[in-house]
Amino acid sequence: MKKTVYLSAFVFAAAISLIGCGDPLLDDLNSNIEVGSGDLSIAENYEQAAGMFLTAQQKMHDVGASNGAHVYQVQFNIHIDNYSGYMAGTQNFSGNLPSTYRYFAQYCDGPKASFFNVAQAALPVMRSAADLNLREIGAMCNIMYCFSALELSDVYGPFPWTDYKNDVQEPPVTYEPMDQIYDSLFVNLKDAGKILKEFTSTSEEHQDTINQILAQYDKICGDVKTWEQFSNSIRLRMAMRMSNVNPDRAKTEAQSAIDDGLIEKSIEYNTMVNNGTNHPLAFISILWNDTRINASLENIMKRLKVPFMDKIFEKNSDAIRDENGETTWQAQQDIVGVRTGIQLTPRDDNNQYTKFSGVTSAFANFPLAIFKLSERYFLQAEAALRWNIGGSVNTNYLRGVAAMFDDYDIAQTEPDFQTYWNQESADTSIDYVDPHNSRNNTKGLVTVGVKINNSDDNKVKLEKIITQKWLAQFPMGLEAWNDLRRTGYPRIFPVNDIGDGSLGKGRMIRRIPWNMTDAAAAQDVNTSGIQALGGSNLMRTTLWWDVEDPAGLGDNRRWETEVSN
Repeated sequence: MKKTVYLSAFVFAAAISLIGCGDPLLDDLNSNIEVGSGDLSIAENYEQAAGMFLTAQQKMHDVGASNGAHVYQVQFNIHIDNYSGYMAGTQNFSGNLPSTYRYFAQYCDGPKASFFNVAQAALPVMRSAADLNLREIGAMCNIMYCFSALELSDVYGPFPWTDYKNDVQEPPVTYEPMDQIYDSLFVNLKDAGKILKEFTSTSEEHQDTINQILAQYDKICGDVKTWEQFSNSIRLRMAMRMSNVNPDRAKTEAQSAIDDGLIEKSIEYNTMVNNGTNHPLAFISILWNDTRINASLENIMKRLKVPFMDKIFEKNSDAIRDENGETTWQAQQDIVGVRTGIQLTPRDDNNQYTKFSGVTSAFANFPLAIFKLSERYFLQAEAALRWNIGGSVNTNYLRGVAAMFDDYDIAQTEPDFQTYWNQESADTSIDYVDPHNSRNNTKGLVTVGVKINNSDDNKVKLEKIITQKWLAQFPMGLEAWNDLRRTGYPRIFPVNDIGDGSLGKGRMIRRIPWNMTDAAAAQDVNTSGIQALGGSNLMRTTLWWDVEDPAGLGDNRRWETEVSN
């Protein structure tokens, strides 16, 4: 996104004083901006707005571009997917990642770069939506901008919310605290939802115009109502995220989002039907051999006998040798994962971890998930558990598990579902075995089953809800990592690696630090970032919402006492 100086009273005011974080973003950006020829700071016509609307969808979780898999890799896979317990790296990337808990600024800037990609497409449409009589498209771009801003904040913590929305990316910028960013996101998502709710009261001609754009350019929602529900569902996600740090506000926001209406189908980008590309994770796994199933996901799936495991992951591709060169596993023996945080080597013929289990070729045709229907029901189940709102715990939990199985074409009436659902406990006889390096072997940690019983206490119920949500969310590593930090569930394997040196043995990474390699950017961090964060720029520093559960349901501080073996 290019930096531009605008000749407007609004931007001049923004340059000398910060706009309140709760101000509606669409109103903030709707100003008399004078632009030159070719300046993309606003969408100048209908066609440009529609094209940017599509681009913003593609850039949320990058898909569609020739380099999309590379962008997705540094946005999620190379770090966050490892932190979440979903995937694990196989190689050291020319020494840049001797383990996946190490910090390498170029890779760790990936989530920030992806946010800017969305902003570059969304903000110009938002600025010009009123003038082009495309308020609903502007509201949809607002939702995508807020979605990406939420992801940005949940990765790093505070960020320069006001500066970024005014196209100021280079120093000096001012970081704003996460609670204020969350406040602003709630305001803007509600504002967008209101615009979309009023769509049916607009003229028939206007409705035809918007629906024509959606028919050609909307690849994730499909209609105005679903966009409105998407906005509300993001609000419910945010409410549950802040359930530990501000439970009263979280309950109010959760109830409001539920009342306004939640998604009734998954929000996803169909990678094959819509643009002829494949899921970016398939490129990373199948073509590049850079990622494999995580040992934690392997063990939890096996302990719970997940029937669709082989729809996602292949068995080991070739014979695996131990450190002495002896063959320990034959080719196609079983699905086997890699532990996060182990020492990695170059990707060459001696690397045994490239032979471990990658995703199947069928997974390449899976849609790229943005917000799954199963998450909606698991969020409601947790809201019901904590505050007795949004329906019953059991009903929402059942619907969440059913939606997860539906993603793999297994109906609730089928024996595979019924057998899975009725598990009272996990199979604790199944532990993790690394056929290359036995020092990585470890006992499994998940003991809870699937079925929620009336006799279960609320702590056990939450662990079951989040464990199933974690399985259902795959491969959305960021949401999985968010729940791990917030609740401590599911019980993934601890990591030996101390990361940037701040973690200590066995402790989980709590955030990705800001890049301090540029002196001016480092000065901004030291001037306003550290204060907004409330701690040092380290992996161990917890985010605003990452506090101990006051209700005692979570176990997100267990890493302080656990050590890996």
